[in-house]
Amino acid sequence: MSLRRHSKSTAAELISKLESDADFVARRQAAEQMRSARAARIRIEEEVLLAELRNVGVDVSSCWDLVNSSAPYPKAIPILLRHLRMPYSDVIRDGIARALAVPDPAVRAAWPMLVAEYRNAPLGMGIVAIGDTIKQNFGAKDGLACALAAVVTDETLPELISLLKERSLGDSRLLLLPALKKRRKKSKLAAGAILDLASDPSLREELASWKVR
Repeated sequence: MSLRRHSKSTAAELISKLESDADFVARRQAAEQMRSARAARIRIEEEVLLAELRNVGVDVSSCWDLVNSSAPYPKAIPILLRHLRMPYSDVIRDGIARALAVPDPAVRAAWPMLVAEYRNAPLGMGIVAIGDTIKQNFGAKDGLACALAAVVTDETLPELISLLKERSLGDSRLLLLPALKKRRKKSKLAAGAILDLASDPSLREELASWKVR
């Protein structure tokens, strides 16, 4: 028997064994039910936002659809900025923030608000237990970092660098780094910041990788 055939046989046997394990099946069903319930709650939670977007001609089934869109959506920006400050669940705030990671003048004008939301967004991991432990990221802070990196200007770059130096903001700062990488050859401020941040435990690996690319 070839190694590949043996591997397939072993995998099939493992799957068959798991499927016959009542506890495993029950845990899987519970996890699936929770995912379905969560998806339903998110759909309900987004209804007002999506209705407002449809009213300006932006017809999407989720704010996350905008994140992957190649077409501009300037009419959606004021709506997204307003809803970003509403008490949505983390996954929706993350999607709204990432949808705002576009070089739109209205988003750039909202820089102070984006910075405030970024500072206030939860840091770390949330844990949900269903049989075995399942970890769930707090993603809104990452989404807001993406938005800040996308809309930073020469005028707001000093504040972005200040955010990068605040270690209390955690690993989300990695998503601010593209703004420095883009400017490192033309901006002495960006180049100097890269040197200052080189020893930061959360950032040094990424910064060191730039030297060999």
